[in-house]
Amino acid sequence: MKILITGGSGTLGKEISRIAIENNHTVNILTRNKNLKSDNGSLNYFYWNPCKNEIDRNCFIGIDSVINLSGFSVFSYWNKRNKSRILNSRVISTQFILSEIFKNKIQIKSFVSASAISAYEDSYNKESYENDKINNENSFINQVVTNWESVVNKYIKRNKNISFSILRVGLVLSKEGGLYKICRFLSKFYILSPLGSGKQWQSWIHVYDAARIFLEAATNSWNGEINVVSPNPVKQKELIHKIVAYNKSIILFPNIPSIIVKLIFGEMSEIVLSSQKIKSKKLNIYRFKYPNLDEALGSF
Repeated sequence: MKILITGGSGTLGKEISRIAIENNHTVNILTRNKNLKSDNGSLNYFYWNPCKNEIDRNCFIGIDSVINLSGFSVFSYWNKRNKSRILNSRVISTQFILSEIFKNKIQIKSFVSASAISAYEDSYNKESYENDKINNENSFINQVVTNWESVVNKYIKRNKNISFSILRVGLVLSKEGGLYKICRFLSKFYILSPLGSGKQWQSWIHVYDAARIFLEAATNSWNGEINVVSPNPVKQKELIHKIVAYNKSIILFPNIPSIIVKLIFGEMSEIVLSSQKIKSKKLNIYRFKYPNLDEALGSF
C-alpha cells in the first residue's frame, strides 16, 4: 500500500511512517522543506505550500490512502499571529489537499484526517464517546476543531467511493516531542507540578498506539469519527506524579493555582486546565500495546 502523509515530519507522522515502512508500505510525505531527502526507497518527500496553492503532484502517483496531520503546534503561545497559524494551517491545508484530490480525480481508497478530543465538552464528571455532540462553546480551540472537521465533512457528502475517517486524538505521549517531552524536561529541574486543581481528566494515548490506529484506519478504510485515546484516562495529578517518578525526580510544589497558569500561558491555559474524560466505543476492535499509563511511561 502507498500512503501520502501531510504533516509527516511531526512526532506522530514520523511514527506512522516508521511503522508503515516496517509493514512494507510505501510512504510519501508532503513538506514545506525543499531540502528534505530520503535514502530509503520506501520513503519519499514532496514539496507543497498550501497557503500558496503549490504542490508537487507527483506525490499522488500510485497513492491508495491519505493521512492528514498537517497543523501548526497548539503548544505555542496564543498570540494573534500564532492563533491564526494554528487555525489556518489546519483548515487551509485540509481544504487544499482535498481539492487537489478531487480536482485531479485521484483514485484513493481512504482519507484519514486528524482532529482533537477538544471537540467534546469540558467536564470533570461526564464521559464522552464518538456519538456525543460536539461542544458548542466559543473557545478558540473548539472553533479550530469545528472548522477543521467541517472541511472534511463537506467532501464526505460529495464522494461515496472514498472512506473518510476523522480521528479525534487525545494527549499523545512520546519521548520525541509534545507535552511529555516538555514535562520530562521540567521534571529534571524540579519545576513540574499539576496545573490548577490537578483533578482534570487527561485522555492520553501512547504514540505507538496512535500511529497504529491511523494506519488501521487507512488500510482498512474505517469510516466516521473515532476517539484515539487509551481505554484508561487519568487525572492530571496522577499523570504528572507518574512522569516525575519515572524520571527519578520530585515535586516541590503541590500544584500551580489556575490564576498563575492563566497569567503564564494566557489563552493557551484552556488546554492544560480543561478536563475531558474521553473513551472510544469504536476501538473495541483494536488491541492496545500500551493500555495503561505505567506501561506507556515505562516504555520511554
